[in-house]
Amino acid sequence: MTRPGWGAEEIVIYYGSAETAVEVADLSRFAQVGEATPVLALYGRLLQLENGEQVRELLTTPLDATPWSVEQIIDSPTGNLLFKRVGRVLKTETNENGDQALKQAVRQAANHPEGLTLLGLLEEFPGQSIRVDLKFSVDLLNDVLSIVVEDQQILTWIQQQKSQDESASDSPIPLPDLSGFGRFPWQELTWSFQNPRRDRPSPVYLYLPQTDYPVPLIIISHGLGSDPKTFAYLAQHLASHGYAVALPEHIETSANGFERFFDGFDNPPDPSAFANRPRDITDLINQLEQRSRTDPAFPGKIDFQNVGVVGQSFGGYTALAVAGAGLNLSTLTQGCRNFINRRISLNLSTLLQCQAIDIAREQTNFRDPRVKGAIAINPLASLVFGETGLGQIQIPVMIISGTNDYVTPAVTEQILPFTWLKTLEKYLVLVEPGTHFSLLDEPRGRTFPPELIGPDPTLAYPYLQAIALAFFDLHLLNRSAAAAYLTPTYLDQLDEPPFSLSILRQLTAAEIRQAIQSR
Repeated sequence: MTRPGWGAEEIVIYYGSAETAVEVADLSRFAQVGEATPVLALYGRLLQLENGEQVRELLTTPLDATPWSVEQIIDSPTGNLLFKRVGRVLKTETNENGDQALKQAVRQAANHPEGLTLLGLLEEFPGQSIRVDLKFSVDLLNDVLSIVVEDQQILTWIQQQKSQDESASDSPIPLPDLSGFGRFPWQELTWSFQNPRRDRPSPVYLYLPQTDYPVPLIIISHGLGSDPKTFAYLAQHLASHGYAVALPEHIETSANGFERFFDGFDNPPDPSAFANRPRDITDLINQLEQRSRTDPAFPGKIDFQNVGVVGQSFGGYTALAVAGAGLNLSTLTQGCRNFINRRISLNLSTLLQCQAIDIAREQTNFRDPRVKGAIAINPLASLVFGETGLGQIQIPVMIISGTNDYVTPAVTEQILPFTWLKTLEKYLVLVEPGTHFSLLDEPRGRTFPPELIGPDPTLAYPYLQAIALAFFDLHLLNRSAAAAYLTPTYLDQLDEPPFSLSILRQLTAAEIRQAIQSR
């Protein structure tokens, strides 16, 4: 519903001294009844917006959040960064950064009966007009294209190395498939984790193989807004091969935590998550070990000095942190300053990483010496650790990256950080055309656009089951035969459309520069 005189009446699009305007009332009428003025129709043709219904949905679909939760986001560190960047495109009528005006508009629009919508935000924007800097937007688009081209050059170069390795290798001898279940029966237990650093208990799902000897412990750390059972399929697989596996819930950054926040019952995740998550891992190991000693009914036999960690996205950060990567205040401070000043960043994880600055001032290392190997899937790492921080890791590490990941982009967050690792036992696995969600099982039934999900994730599960088992067999159980599975030869044997995997043991920053300059 249009609110005359309430906020902005027009959107002024300007390039230098030339400008044109679109009436907000015209947008509102189009959104409500589908009637486009000649000016709107012209812009639709120029922007090749052939489906008017999609535009109407974009304008009128409300965000699923309460006014209270919106208010918390607005004043959070992430919110401040986001509004500052969007405000460089959407400016006030005096041509100033529109961040404060946007905050006011969002606050007002969140209280509309229909909820917070893009149209409501435009109607509530203070002043007579919203100014859109078209030159800045064009420059921004050029930046985007440049980043995309460079990233693609790097990925293409890596694929070429894979092809050269394949052509130079002898005919492979087929290896047994590691993606199938093992010989050990296992049981699933749910345990209430009384974390001493938390104000309430959280569930831990334990998968324990039936053995008469102590087995290594694998802890799997879920991502931001995800569920502990996201990797239940991997936990069951590892348990069947003789590993004890624990799936903890990181309270403030889990799916439950986000639901409580958006329903207005809890505070948003804050920077303390960068400390709490790795501490969750250490505290969980401590309490499991204590319980195994004092509880006669505890069914598992676990070697608590031989622990592996798997994590995805924010969980990938968690895995690298307990593996010994140090938080890097210098790269965080400089990188986040550059992030605000730059025209564009395709790296959404930067918004999250920049929250870690305060934690990095207090504590820089969360290494747990009991962790002997780590697998980080789609981790965020570039700013929060930087070259110095990742160089502190001394244990075996595998980084798994999706070539089509738009949340934690492959080149920025995994490929470049891989070159900073100094540990001799390191692996970079590229999943093509993997996305941020290609290895996830989302039991809550959350829906994402198909373009974001990519090909059916269940088709990629066997890859992770096989390479994770091989990695831990080699580095936790010292089974040297497992090394043959962490090679291009074995991954080629696994390859089945639509996914294809590459694995590298070495990559340098100089080779990445060469990949960019050779095109």
